[in-house]
Amino acid sequence: MKTKIFFTAILAAVMITAYGQKKTYFVSPEGNDAASGLSIKEAWKTLDKVNSLTFQPGDQILFKAGAVWHGQLKPQGSGSEGMPIRLSGYGGEGENIRPVINIGEAAGAGIRLTNQSWWEIENMEVTSGAQPKLEIGRQGIVAIIQGAGRHHEHIVIRNCYIHDVWGQLGGTAEYTGYSSAGILVRAQGRRGEPASLSLKDVLVENNRIERMDKCAIVVNGVKTGMVIRKNYMENLGGDGIFAGGCDRGIIEYNIARRTCMRSGYQDLVGGMSWWPHTAAIWIQNAEGTIMQFNEVYDTGRQPGNGDGFAYDFDFYCVRCTAQYNYSKNNAGFMLLMNRTFENVTRYNISQNDQTHLVQMHCDNTDRNVFYNNIFYIDYGTVDLDFFLGDDGSRNPATTGAAFHNNIFYATGQSHFRTAYSQGHVLTRTFDEATKPATGAPGLLFYNNCYFGPWKNGLPDDPAQISADPMFVQPGAGSDGLCSLGGYRLRPGSPLINKGIYTPLHGGRDFWNNPLDDGRPDVGAYEQIGSGLMPDPDRDAAADGQYRKESAMAWAKWSFPLTIQAADAGNEIVVRPLSPLDNNITGSIAWTDAQGKTVSMALDKLKQRDVFTLKVKADKAALVSTALKVCLQYYELREEWSIPVVERVGRNN
Repeated sequence: MKTKIFFTAILAAVMITAYGQKKTYFVSPEGNDAASGLSIKEAWKTLDKVNSLTFQPGDQILFKAGAVWHGQLKPQGSGSEGMPIRLSGYGGEGENIRPVINIGEAAGAGIRLTNQSWWEIENMEVTSGAQPKLEIGRQGIVAIIQGAGRHHEHIVIRNCYIHDVWGQLGGTAEYTGYSSAGILVRAQGRRGEPASLSLKDVLVENNRIERMDKCAIVVNGVKTGMVIRKNYMENLGGDGIFAGGCDRGIIEYNIARRTCMRSGYQDLVGGMSWWPHTAAIWIQNAEGTIMQFNEVYDTGRQPGNGDGFAYDFDFYCVRCTAQYNYSKNNAGFMLLMNRTFENVTRYNISQNDQTHLVQMHCDNTDRNVFYNNIFYIDYGTVDLDFFLGDDGSRNPATTGAAFHNNIFYATGQSHFRTAYSQGHVLTRTFDEATKPATGAPGLLFYNNCYFGPWKNGLPDDPAQISADPMFVQPGAGSDGLCSLGGYRLRPGSPLINKGIYTPLHGGRDFWNNPLDDGRPDVGAYEQIGSGLMPDPDRDAAADGQYRKESAMAWAKWSFPLTIQAADAGNEIVVRPLSPLDNNITGSIAWTDAQGKTVSMALDKLKQRDVFTLKVKADKAALVSTALKVCLQYYELREEWSIPVVERVGRNN
């Protein structure tokens, strides 16, 4: 023991020398708050002492590993670029490597940062053990940004253990619902607060979170530099990982087991007013974010939970990707909400996901696509669910996403089914008699492999392949991405070189084989050395055409669904989600009070992200008509109408 203390002291001295004026503070149950805190012998004792200090860039606060503090840690101060403040432990080994913060019955976080930058929190443990109590939300580690005009960066939470924190699945108190999380990093103000908040450079890595209500990890508002990696989550009342408002983020190599275990029970205190729909890993209001190499097992789904999916592209996900993930024994593989655009689900493996395997709320012109995935079931009836809304108002003919190069494999007493559903979750009805429209490349079902029974007949896939894929050992996946070799194709499989080319593919299959070996194979495996030579010129041309079509589709998608007539009755404001490409031309036309068509050229407007139209028509006339929009982009042309309404519900 003396030797360990000696070397710990030497290490601390080296740290202090290396940091110059940066200080390393020690905290121990045997310490003294009147001491300097600058050595193990001079360690502080209490959380109150640490909470009373404002720390400086480069400082370290080290708690004695294995020791327990009861209360809440709220250190003050911010680091600076290259000189973060570090919170961690010292002197631990074996099982006792982390200091423990036990919040007991208190509401709020075990460790909390508020409006602070450049912090690294490592090797800490947070617990409670207290029974849940109505309106008492509890959290693990929190970094939150509040107030207008705040811009913060560099929050790292790594190698921490958060467990037995029973918060609230819903409620209206500050720390309940989606704020009741093991790790919460948020730069989104409350309703009504200014939106001038930003947060960048956030890393949540290698943490373990179990026995937690509601969520494991919630990250919101990180516009650049979000990475959520190698975390383990188990036995959660609600969601595993929820990332909202996070652009170009990475969510990878996480394991979520037994999430969504309590959110939809009918006898919860608080009732169904608490949002019951939860999923394992999902994103919302994100652009270019990637979910990859994740594993999700055994989600729960109680009667009130209409979700239970392993993965979810939620509202306003744009050009995000789910790839190389594994999903097993969940209450669904993927949820795809409406108002999503060009999200890609590719080279994933789903084994025995049940009920609604894929549920689609989106329009089939939103260019969302599933390709080269494997869907295997050996029990149950599993739906590809085209959801028409709680009121059934969506048009079945325009609902859905594109599926190509996928393998649907059903064996044993199991069936796939296409179904149109509608209604609230407790009273939802399913129509399996209505069939999806005939597929085509980029639209609904085309060039998929179907092996095994479909309860209501195969989808109308003009290029369907009805054959045994000849897997090495289907259904043999256990735990881990490395257990899935049974889904490789054997030599001689009828799916080799039978896929259609997909523009801007990820360049590799599930097992990291390159995709430039002739034509793509069907499914998540690409066999090397198939004998066909690639055609790079053809592929480059297809990629270029796709980019042009994507730009045109995004321009149209960015326009609002409805336009509100101003109270003055002579002005209409058209505000797309993003400025139009400078190469897009066109016009907006309307009918004036005399019944004449008036047209305004888009390229004459000084601002391309806000169009203000001065119209000679009263509001009643405007509401009874519609704007005619015409866009031209190279050889592509789009024309459509936008209704003018007296009051806006949800535009985009």
